[in-house]
Amino acid sequence: MSTTAAVPRTRRPVTRRGVTVYAVGVLVLSTLGGLVMASSPDPETSAGALLFIMSPILLAVGLRTIGREGWADAGLRLGRERGWYAVALLLFPVLFAVPLALGALVGDVHLAPGAAERFAVLFATGLVARLTFAAFEEFGWRGYLEPRLAALGVPALRRHLAVGVLWAVWHVPYIVAFGDGYTTLPLAVQIPMFSVAVLAMAVIWGVARDRTGSVWPAVLGHGMANAVAWPLLSADVVVIDTPLLFGVRPESLAVLPLLILTAAVVYRRWGREAAGTVPA
Repeated sequence: MSTTAAVPRTRRPVTRRGVTVYAVGVLVLSTLGGLVMASSPDPETSAGALLFIMSPILLAVGLRTIGREGWADAGLRLGRERGWYAVALLLFPVLFAVPLALGALVGDVHLAPGAAERFAVLFATGLVARLTFAAFEEFGWRGYLEPRLAALGVPALRRHLAVGVLWAVWHVPYIVAFGDGYTTLPLAVQIPMFSVAVLAMAVIWGVARDRTGSVWPAVLGHGMANAVAWPLLSADVVVIDTPLLFGVRPESLAVLPLLILTAAVVYRRWGREAAGTVPA
């Protein structure tokens, strides 16, 4: 992981207008989606959930096609520095193993009968959907917003965090709409902790985007995180007595410090070398 891959220049000059339209647009659509979910008896299968999850890619595709911004910097090729694909594949399975192991040692984590088989079934049957939903998001965050901010000359760390802030705020209507179905924690605790986790992930996947010039490591890493986490949140697989501490979530107290440390190491080791990377 030593060669910096510059993000290609778009065919038309990049302006702040496109970035502003994108940011406002995804927040409006996510809010509308959240309102529809909140009024639905089954938020997860409602039209609002579909509008919410598709909003990042809808805005990106709209601006690139209808707005004629072009696809030159979308990062659709596999890119360079293929080692980042291994990072994307393994990062969250390793991070999520930590709370499970620690919780089992202190008697706070209990595997259900047949947990391994049940996990394998849920992981396999949900993997394609999780990767697809991750692509819907990442084609916006790392496929559109990251290279556009880079082309505007925004320094690497600042743009990663800017993407992370929008990414975190975009999630709020979803979290609020689900309420107790999403978390047992008070929203005043859940949302800030989740937002810090999102900022850390934004740095990791932003650096991966810079280093590879590709959106696909972020898609893979994001999808794997969800594909591993969701089965482990099922009581048919594992029961966690103290989810705030040992929850298999990026924002749990056992995972969040490790995630922040990972982001710091990734940026210090690989991100600073790409700090001046702008479209060539």
